[in-house]
Formats: sequence, structure tokens, C-alpha cells
Amino acid sequence: MLEIKKDTAIGLVASFLITSALVWNTFLGAAAAALFLLVGGGVVIFHLHRTLLGTQYNWMVMVYPVLAVLSTLWSQYPADTFRAAIQFLLTTIIGIAVVYNIKKEHFFVGLSASVIIIMALSLVSNRVETNGMTGETVLIGYLGSKNFLAQTASIGFFVGFGLFYALAKTKVEKLIGILSLLFSIAVLLKAKSLGATVTSFGSIFLCFCLYHFSHSPLTQRSQKAILNLIYLLAMCVIIFVYVIFGTPEFNHFMIEIGKDPTLTSRTLIWAEGEKAIAQAPILGAGYNAIFQIGNPIGEAVWKIGLVPPGVGFNFHNMFVHWTVHFGYVGLIIYLLILARLLYNIRLIACGHFQKRDFIPVAYFVFFISRSVLEVDWFSQFTIAHVMYCYCWIELESSAQKAKQLNKKGTIS
Repeated sequence: MLEIKKDTAIGLVASFLITSALVWNTFLGAAAAALFLLVGGGVVIFHLHRTLLGTQYNWMVMVYPVLAVLSTLWSQYPADTFRAAIQFLLTTIIGIAVVYNIKKEHFFVGLSASVIIIMALSLVSNRVETNGMTGETVLIGYLGSKNFLAQTASIGFFVGFGLFYALAKTKVEKLIGILSLLFSIAVLLKAKSLGATVTSFGSIFLCFCLYHFSHSPLTQRSQKAILNLIYLLAMCVIIFVYVIFGTPEFNHFMIEIGKDPTLTSRTLIWAEGEKAIAQAPILGAGYNAIFQIGNPIGEAVWKIGLVPPGVGFNFHNMFVHWTVHFGYVGLIIYLLILARLLYNIRLIACGHFQKRDFIPVAYFVFFISRSVLEVDWFSQFTIAHVMYCYCWIELESSAQKAKQLNKKGTIS
């Protein structure tokens, strides 16, 4: 019994330190990165065999970090690319190690505690900034930007909900989950992040729909047919929006409803991204090779975004951003990742959706829905990427269990 308590304490402390380092990364900088590498590296070293097996089994999670390291060979800024790529690789390996070696309830208690602290401090702080793209004064708390604050609050929302609803084994764990949930909602509302708030609640609502759909009297064949139709309709909508986007009719419509046709300068940023893609269409410019002082496209995007040169920035579109970094090879890999995620969600939604699936499914639905306007995944020293590792592995595990049940003849 004593040994179990000791392991529990180690798991909770390690989770709290690792997640706190990532949550406070933009505020503490190098100190936070050092703490993450020290504690996370300890988890890797003490559980090296399990971690190596995890990286091997979840090889798709490792593709982008490995490609980032390889892109050093063709980057115009090889030293910067190599440094960022190694950080990205280490973040991914530590993320996998955490999933395989720390109990999920301990990890989420540690993460929730980190989120509660940063959300509470952000709520009472007067740390605001003027959004250069909208001119609006927004809350940034201790996270450096409104987008990062909203992203972290959304993660806290999902984790708090999942801990309270599905994973908590004690009243204390449930209480921590509720506090993470409430503080995250309060920050989303105070930060006036309408998009993150709507998509956060929408993702949880969709999970409830999938859960009840999965446990409905419908046969699995009927469920698969319905989901296939939904996927097809969604693809048609995406294609339709892509075709009309930027046309005079679309611009006129946006003006009529009082919205900016450039989506707060995003279309101008995407145009710069297209220039970068044209310069290196196959393998891209290399990881972290665009937003460097002296790079003309990076300088142009900073100017459009009305932010000082040299600050961290992105192309506000996952498809554009990673095609710029890794070319069409990287785009194909990203599309394959999305296809795998959607396949796994479909697989468990057909008769196998459990409460433990709420966090990974809600997480991926949320970030996929943001992918045309924001860049959230595949960045070093971010809680979003560690959560990506966790949710990918959990979703793969649930999908494999669903496959095994289907092989036993449960398909109606």
C-alpha cells in the first residue's frame, strides 16, 4: 500500500511539474524549458524500454519531428532549424513517455492543478494587449497572447470535464476537475474568445451526441452508413467554401454581415505562405526557417500581423503553415494524420464510444475545427503538443479495442 502511495505521489508531482513548465513556458522562457526537459527526461530515462516501445508503436506521431530534424539539410537557417527540431523531437518523446508511464488520472490531476493556477492568476491580472490584427484590447494573462490563453483554457476545459466526468476516482480528483473546468470557462469568457468558447462547448456536445449515437439501437452497419454520409457532406461543405472563398461574392457577403473579408488579415498572411510554398514546393523551407530576422516572407507576415519582428508567429492555418515548413510532402503527411484520426473516431463511434473517449475525441474535434484559422499542433515545449501525443495514443488504443470486438462478431 505504501509503495502505491509513493508511486502516486511521484506521478502527481512529475505531472504537475511537466505541465506547469509547458503552461508557464511563454512567461518563464528558458527556465520552464529546462524544468520540462529535466523532469520529462527523468521519466524517459527511468522507463526507457516502455518509452521506446511507445515511440515505435505510435510511429505516426514521430513522423513530423523526424522530418523537422531532416529539414536541417535544406533549411536556409540550419542552426535555428536544428535547435528547434531537436526541441520538437524531445517534446514528442517526453509526451509519449508521460502517456505510457504515468497513470492518466494522475496526469490529468497534475495538469488540472497547473491550469487552475495559471487561469486564476490570469483572471485577477491586468495583463492585456492590443490585438494588432483587430485593434481590440484583450486579456493575455501570463500566457503571452490571447490565442495561447484561449488554447490553454480550452485544454483545461476538456481535461477538467474529462477528469470529473470519466476519470476521477476520488472526491478530491472530481473537485480538481470541476475547478479546472470553471476557471477555464471564466477565462474564455473574460478573454472574449468567442471562437474558442463556442468550439469548446460544441466539441463536448458533439461527444455526447456520438456517445448516445454509439449506444443507440441502430446496427453498426447503419451507424457506419450514417457517419460515412456525414463525412461526405462535411467534405462537400469544405470544398464549397474553398471554391467560393476569396471570390467577389464571398467578399460582398462578408461586408454585408459586417465582417472583414480578409478574416482579420489572415488571407493576406496566407498569400505570403503561398509565396513561400512556391519557392520550395516539395520539401518546404524547413522547420522554423521562415520566421527569422532577414527572411523576406517572415518580415512581411510580421508586418501584416502588426507584431514586432522576431516574435513567434505562424500562418494562422495548419495546412498553409506546415506546407510552408515541409512542402507538399508535409501536407500529405498532415492529411494522412487527419484521415487516421477521423477513421479512428468513426470506428469507436460505431458501438464502442466510452466515457474515457471524451477527452481525446473532444480535443481533436476542437483543434481540427480551428485548423483553417489557427496553428495549434506540432510545436516544441507546448502543452497542446503533449496533449496531442496523449490523445493520439488513447484514440489508437480505443480504436484497436473496437477492432478486436468487431472481429469477435459484434457487427450487426
